[in-house]
Amino acid sequence: NRNKQKTHNMLAIIIVNYRNEEQTIRFINKELVKITTDKKIVIVNNAATLNSNQKFINNFKCQLITEISNTVNKKDNIYLISSSKNLGFAQGNNLGVKFIQEHFDTKFILFTNNDIHFIDNNVVETLIEKLETLPDVGIIGPKIIGLSGELQSPEPYIPFLKRYVWIYLSTPFLSRKKKKEIFKLDYSQKAKEGYHYKIMGSFFIVRTADFIKCGMMDPNTFLYAEEVILTERMKKIHKKVYYYPKVSVLHEHGTTTKKNLGTKGINMNLLKSETYYYKKYMNIPSWEIYIGTLIYRTILFIKNKIR
Repeated sequence: NRNKQKTHNMLAIIIVNYRNEEQTIRFINKELVKITTDKKIVIVNNAATLNSNQKFINNFKCQLITEISNTVNKKDNIYLISSSKNLGFAQGNNLGVKFIQEHFDTKFILFTNNDIHFIDNNVVETLIEKLETLPDVGIIGPKIIGLSGELQSPEPYIPFLKRYVWIYLSTPFLSRKKKKEIFKLDYSQKAKEGYHYKIMGSFFIVRTADFIKCGMMDPNTFLYAEEVILTERMKKIHKKVYYYPKVSVLHEHGTTTKKNLGTKGINMNLLKSETYYYKKYMNIPSWEIYIGTLIYRTILFIKNKIR
C-alpha cells in the first residue's frame, strides 16, 4: 500500500503547544525556517479548540490530524495533531513521535519549546553533525541562555535529601555564595563540552531509534523531571547525555507555564514529578520522600503566608 510506505527524512521536530498559538507560529516562521536539514514539523496542540486549530491551519495550510493512524499527505512539511485533552509535556511529545513513527522514517528528533530563539543559525545542523560522531550518546543539547544571561544547562545529579531537605532547611541561614554552591548554580556557568547528567529539556536532539528503544518519555509525568527520567531511560540502553556549547539558543523559560499554571501550580507539578522520579528511577525510600515532601510543602506554606 503506497499510502502506508514510510518516507525517509533526516529530522522530525516536535513542538507541544498549550494555549500559545501565536508564540508557536512565530517560532516556526522565524526560527525553524533557518534549519536547512530535511525536516518534518509536528505540532501537538494540547487542550485544542476549533479556534486554536484554525489559527495553525490558516498560517501553515497544515493537515489536521485527529487519529495518528489515518492516511496523511506526506509531501507536507507541517502536521497538526489535535488533542482535546491537555496531555502534558511527556505524553504530548510521545504522541508526536508515535505519529512520526507511523508515517515517516526519520533519523533524528528535535524536541523544542516554542519560546526558543536561535543565537547561531546552524544550531541543529551542528548538533546533528556532532551526534553522528558519538555513537555512545543518546541525547545532545546546545548552550541554552536565559533572558538574564544565565546558562540553563547542563546540570549534575542532585541527591534527594540535598534537593528537598538540606537546601530548604539551610538556605535561610547561608550566605549567597554558599547558596549558589548548594543549588549548583555555578555548575552550568562553568560546564565544559562533554558528558553530563542532565541537559535542559527545552531544546535537545536524539536519534529516533534510541528514543523509541529506551521507551520514550515516561507518560506518568505531566510536567517537569522529563530530562532526568530520559537520562535514566537512556542509561538502560547504554547511552549518555552530551553538552555541546559551541552553538547556542536563547530560552525565555517558563512564560507559558507561569501564565497558565501560576507559581503554586508550578511548585506542585514540580514536586509530584520529581518525587516520582526519585522513587521510581533512583530507588529513594518512601520515608525520605515523605520527609522531603513535608519540608517542601511547609516552606511553600510559610512563603505564601509571608506574601
